[in-house]
Amino acid sequence: MRQIRLPKRLLSGLLTGALLLTPAMAFTDTGGHWAEAAVNKWSQEYGVLQGYDDGSFRPDASITRGAFAGILDRFLQFQSAAPAGTFSDTQGSRWEDAILKLNAAGVYLGSEGKALPGDSITRQQAMTMVARAFQLGGADAALPYHDEAQVANYARPYLAELNGRGWITDALDNRFRPTEPLTRAELVNLLNNMIQVLIQNSGDYSSDVEGNLLINAAGGASLSDMTVTGDLLIAPGVTGEVRLSGVTIQGELRNFSAVTPQITDVPPEANPIQPADPQPPQNTGDPSSDEEFDWGIVVVTPTPDPNAPAPDQPVTPGIQPSDVYTPGITTGQTIAYDKYTVPVYAGTEVNQLRPEEFSWSGDRLVYSGSAFRTRFGIDVSAYQNRASENETIDWTAVRSDGVDFAMIRIGLRGYSTGKLAEDAFYRQNIRNSLNAGIETGVYFFAQAITVEEAMEEADFVIERLRTLESEGVRINGPVAYDWEMHDSSYRVYGTTPEMATACAIAFCRRVQEAGYTPMIYAGSYVGYMKYDQGAIAPYLCWYPEYKRESSEKLCPTFYYQPDYWQFSDSCAIAGIGGRVDANIQFIR
Repeated sequence: MRQIRLPKRLLSGLLTGALLLTPAMAFTDTGGHWAEAAVNKWSQEYGVLQGYDDGSFRPDASITRGAFAGILDRFLQFQSAAPAGTFSDTQGSRWEDAILKLNAAGVYLGSEGKALPGDSITRQQAMTMVARAFQLGGADAALPYHDEAQVANYARPYLAELNGRGWITDALDNRFRPTEPLTRAELVNLLNNMIQVLIQNSGDYSSDVEGNLLINAAGGASLSDMTVTGDLLIAPGVTGEVRLSGVTIQGELRNFSAVTPQITDVPPEANPIQPADPQPPQNTGDPSSDEEFDWGIVVVTPTPDPNAPAPDQPVTPGIQPSDVYTPGITTGQTIAYDKYTVPVYAGTEVNQLRPEEFSWSGDRLVYSGSAFRTRFGIDVSAYQNRASENETIDWTAVRSDGVDFAMIRIGLRGYSTGKLAEDAFYRQNIRNSLNAGIETGVYFFAQAITVEEAMEEADFVIERLRTLESEGVRINGPVAYDWEMHDSSYRVYGTTPEMATACAIAFCRRVQEAGYTPMIYAGSYVGYMKYDQGAIAPYLCWYPEYKRESSEKLCPTFYYQPDYWQFSDSCAIAGIGGRVDANIQFIR
């Protein structure tokens, strides 16, 4: 835990300066309610949730998606907004402004081009949005709830993160109830668990805070001679100066604003404060992948290297990108991606696919063009096992449902911890998929930040494949490197394009040398902004871009030709419970 000294009077200051309004009387319907104290604090003191004209609060009433967006926006005061036409159903809605702000921040993603502002927000949707708003990427942990199988794949990591922090305290009888509407009381309870003190007005504050402190005063604030036992958070809406003098932060300083805190009087025994990383690009066009967060993992502790230098010894610089690959040659042409200009690389095949060549057959896309022959496939991880009867996928039924190939998650590196982990079901999935006559490959969710780590990840995969081979089981599909970065909570955040490319190539070479076919999985942001497409051109390309019935372009829009296209995250496959990622392979 980080101990940070920054500068004792705060509680009195908060009581006089931070409260939005002081209630004249309690609500008529919250007396004796389990969330009464939290309701009074966050509604009547801080004004995040308001009561009704009849004096009631209606703690057990549900909240619409639009109203929820308004609450989160009042809480964090986001600054930037997405274009007015982002959603087809928000024009004229009282919540349009808040929804567009949350969309720009990567919090409110909508569904098939609609925001659905009048729909009740479910508990799992709300928890997901809260975690995204606070840039909590998720946790590599199982969910403890009896109804965990009902939790959608996208929500699992966020629920695991919030639960791990002790913030979900309303799971009665150990049931989370993911699809039930969130109530007003449940929302204030979550906020109360997450934030102990809120500074809404600019001023001077100087008393200790037990727990997390959030500053959302637009004009900033000055904190001095105090201790915050949790995190100090600065909301996106803070544009004024934040001064910290002689303050001890026992958690983290998490700055979501564009303001750099002015820090003075830091005692020598304290660690220096590092501002949070700037927010990563949002709305990159990549799907919100769930694979890296799936539960059902077995953490593996690597054997210590006896030759590694002692902690107090100088460490020799590691392998550099220039030691791994020669940069690709650019053509001088460029393409536009989001707000960026991206160079075009020579020696790479341009995308030959056209929207008119694809059509829906149920929930599957079918290619009717003549340039390629295609095969249909899926990718699975422990989530699909947990969602299936007896935690077992019926691979014979899968094959009978037209699945030609399957990519099985074999393991991952934790996006925050960096620990290597096995997928708990990879052995049975590989064995049973092959026995059913399905071409079977594997993928590894990578988080390498050095070439050495990428090679470690490759060796992790190879070791497990070799063990299976000793048992008479050998895969006959590719081995994919799935390196992803969704926000600044990922350990790979800030990795240079040169190092990211070197890691991918180092992994692929290691896999190829072991006798397997390497493949690189990358969405638009990583593909354009992190990978040298000329350098990785020798390897198979697996590209994710999800389509829906309402999609205008039923083809991958990536500039380069993919070998595999992950076109859906919600396909129904016989023999598997829950939704499944669906893919098309293009073969010359």
